[in-house]
Amino acid sequence: MRRWRGESAPRFPRSTANGMIAPRQQSGNEYGIGRIAPYVSSIMRTKGESGERRWYPVRTTGFTLIELLVVVSILILLLAMLFPSLSAARESARRVVCAANLKNWGIASVAYRNDYNDFIPTEGTFQNDGVNKPGTWYNELPVYLDLPAYKDMPGANEEIEALPAMHVWICPSKNLTRAFKSQTGKNQFHYGWNLVLDGIGEAPEGSDDAPGFPDQGEAPLRANRFAKHPTTVLMFDIAPNSMAGTPRYVANKHWRDLLGRRLGKFHGDYANFLYLDGGVAHFRAADIVTDNDFQNGEIIWHRSGLYWGYVPSAD
Repeated sequence: MRRWRGESAPRFPRSTANGMIAPRQQSGNEYGIGRIAPYVSSIMRTKGESGERRWYPVRTTGFTLIELLVVVSILILLLAMLFPSLSAARESARRVVCAANLKNWGIASVAYRNDYNDFIPTEGTFQNDGVNKPGTWYNELPVYLDLPAYKDMPGANEEIEALPAMHVWICPSKNLTRAFKSQTGKNQFHYGWNLVLDGIGEAPEGSDDAPGFPDQGEAPLRANRFAKHPTTVLMFDIAPNSMAGTPRYVANKHWRDLLGRRLGKFHGDYANFLYLDGGVAHFRAADIVTDNDFQNGEIIWHRSGLYWGYVPSAD
């Protein structure tokens, strides 16, 4: 605010009838103050030692450019420190939502076992009928969550219609990656069944990861087969869009496809797992494979809290 000292504030230019500026006249003095120019923005009037009236400029307070830049720099620094925390909080929230989704699939699997004499659904990898095969987890369990079977979803096995982010089929972190749908666009599996439960590989050799433990075919399994292992893995965050997989399929920031490409961060160095009893836990890549290498590392079959259904014969 302009403040004036002295007898009165100076009178500034006034408009004339034709819109021109006509400054008011004041009596002159030896200091040349006679007309007040229209561009004068801030002046002060006071008495000198001899009693004469004098005018001099008044400096108004405000920010300099340097001060403004310093403030902006501080704000940028604070935001840079805050953003990683916000990002971590958002990922933590997505991981909780993902775990809740798996918990719902666990509730459905327990209900299915109660209805079918303790049998669990099959993984559905024998797909002569595509995704239409009955008895598979993705066609049997959704009914218990008041959802249509996967085969009845719009575009299933042709051009799957993308599901909303907040959906029991969808991991909110995988939904932000390039792996949110299959490359063909046919499928959208964010959670996979444990393929190891009934063996992997062809008989009688099995596979390199599980020698002597071949796939037992389409016959369903009873849950009491794993009664001694309460931490038996039933489902997990899966990286490729497959309905089932081995420990090498776990979604993790270290996971790479066959071409060595990274498809996204997923949950960072975490993945959620659903146990056969309905419990949920999360583990790091180092708990699943050696050297964080899902392609070439050794599968860790003995990790406490992660029983996949296979125990190496040497043990």
